Amino acid sequence: MEKKHRLVALLLLLLLVACGPTDNYGYPSKINFGKEGGTKICSGRLIVSSISINDYNGNGKAEITKDENDTIITKYYWLTAKFKRLVGHEIKIIAESNKTGKKRTLYVSGSIFNDGPTIKVTQDK
Repeated sequence: MEKKHRLVALLLLLLLVACGPTDNYGYPSKINFGKEGGTKICSGRLIVSSISINDYNGNGKAEITKDENDTIITKYYWLTAKFKRLVGHEIKIIAESNKTGKKRTLYVSGSIFNDGPTIKVTQDK
């Protein structure tokens, strides 16, 4: 009977490990900007291969460009995200000043293999 308990405990442990990373790959899960906007650099453990910016519903047709230094730049409404392809583990997030009088939220999602970090970006009114 004790062998069955050990086997069940081992299988349960393996299932929990197989669920994947729960720490957002070292990137912060949330950052906040004041109404004046600004720039924040977020670091993680792995390099992202692409990036997108979406609203709460997952909508977002961000403008994506690439500059001469192999930097990918994504812009959606008031938020810009930049990262260097294949170099470093940093995402630079830039928020414009908030003149709407309302708190606003967007989500920056990176791609790592078939998964990736998601950073909730909020800005004060």
